[in-house]
Amino acid sequence: MTRSRTLTRARRWPLLASAALLAVTLVGCGSEDDDESGTDPAPTTPTTSASSTAGSESGEQGAELPAWSPKILTEGDAVTGLDFTDTPKPGAELQVATVTKGDGPKVEAGQSITVHYYGSLYQSEKPFDESYSGGQPATFAIGVGQVIPGWDQAIPGIPVGSRIIMSIPPDLGYGAAGSPPVIPANAPLFFVVDILSVDDGT
Repeated sequence: MTRSRTLTRARRWPLLASAALLAVTLVGCGSEDDDESGTDPAPTTPTTSASSTAGSESGEQGAELPAWSPKILTEGDAVTGLDFTDTPKPGAELQVATVTKGDGPKVEAGQSITVHYYGSLYQSEKPFDESYSGGQPATFAIGVGQVIPGWDQAIPGIPVGSRIIMSIPPDLGYGAAGSPPVIPANAPLFFVVDILSVDDGT
């Protein structure tokens, strides 16, 4: 996420507000959204557990994921795309599903996490931001407003080593301001995230 990513407020773009992460414009994206960003803990959304195995070859992942989730396309361990065929229009709530559950410690707000991620707009064939192809994961603090609110709300409590997929409504993403020119106003966002490690700074 050293390039221009969108996790800025939520990850370089959405993810990172930090440099390595989505030093992209996320952070700058958030005037209206920033207020709601990570300051007040939004109600937690129940996580749906879905059994799915990552393939060693190209293919789809997530056959047993919930109906709101697109299929995850993979090549080895890398996420290469999302297939939105038959995926309903995103709702107004944060949705989180576990694709693969890790056996590491649970992420806590305030910790620095390292992740690989793939971010897409609804029904898009290409990501607006992702880290897999460059091989360089992103590192940033979670739960403290460095990334978009959807990330701050969804990731704490998830075990390290997990892969999750999220559907993030506009008010927990970039809101009415969007993140031009990549993310339009009031756009729901989809992310697949691999939580690789955590560092509490001690």
